[in-house]
Amino acid sequence: MLNFFVILLFGLGSISHCAAKETTSPELLPHYQWGRGITWQAINLNLGGYFNAVYEHPQQFKESVSLNDLSLFFTWSPHQRLRFFAEIETENWLSTQGVDSLDNTLSTERLYLDILTSPASTLRLGKFLTPIGRWNLTHVSPLIWTTSRPLVTERRLFTSHVNGAMFTHRVDFNVHTLNVAFYLDESATLDAFDYQLGFENGVGSRVTLDINENLQIGASWLNFKNKSITPKSSNQLLGIDLLWKKNHYELEFEAIYRTAEDNQGTEHGLYLQSVVPLMNDFYAISRYEYVNGTHRYLPTITHIGVTGLAWKPFTPLIIKAEYLFGDNNQFVAPTGLFASVSMFF
Repeated sequence: MLNFFVILLFGLGSISHCAAKETTSPELLPHYQWGRGITWQAINLNLGGYFNAVYEHPQQFKESVSLNDLSLFFTWSPHQRLRFFAEIETENWLSTQGVDSLDNTLSTERLYLDILTSPASTLRLGKFLTPIGRWNLTHVSPLIWTTSRPLVTERRLFTSHVNGAMFTHRVDFNVHTLNVAFYLDESATLDAFDYQLGFENGVGSRVTLDINENLQIGASWLNFKNKSITPKSSNQLLGIDLLWKKNHYELEFEAIYRTAEDNQGTEHGLYLQSVVPLMNDFYAISRYEYVNGTHRYLPTITHIGVTGLAWKPFTPLIIKAEYLFGDNNQFVAPTGLFASVSMFF
């Protein structure tokens, strides 16, 4: 699959290069905008990314500071019906614990081609985020409100990436919008980087409905097998979610139920998160999490609470601080103080 994208990239690049030669207008030359990266309008190319620096001080563990994420985005639209996107990421490359090698920390987070088959339909081919719930699709640090991530959105329940194909279609009726996605995963064959914690294969769908301009609800379904679980058995996952926004207030809810015949058994959980605007671009964040069986090493009910502040002095930048606490959470989300600085560049 990687070879396919390389060949396609160079082939389409020659077309765009020829077109770019015919444009000499200064506004079409490459230019940089803070938070939006470098844009070269003449060939519809954008280079950008973000960083996320994290401070962690969980109880009973040593405090640490790390460059948790450094991601580069590559977006290219050689044709009005084609869009190529790649995200290359290093994770925990630099920290107070030392400097890791790029071989261990560098990964391809996303690598896909979107084909606009109609004004309302898109076919996506490659490696992309698993369309389950909301957090996994908007997990980029500058776009989320907390440093920590809800347990029910982590790899314990499902793999965060799909290697395969997805077809999406939008239907508009009255004041509502319905988005439907259907996808196939064949990571056992298509994962060029052999990600051992990924899917073996899978099939799933996601539906979202805009009730009005403030409220959206969604539902997800996935049937899959894991690479790392032996013997192989099918997992069934169902999820529901909700997002409400108005006047900078937010309420987000997500619940997931997963069952399997392997040693993971049945797992389920949820989170409910609220955002309340304060003053001077400060926001109060609260989150409650409930998980049951989402960690094989401690099969018990876990309750987690998160309370914190987020400051957005400028649109591309967010500074967060929070305190995480709970019951039966010491092995999966230890009580402690967490903070981070995230920014698009």
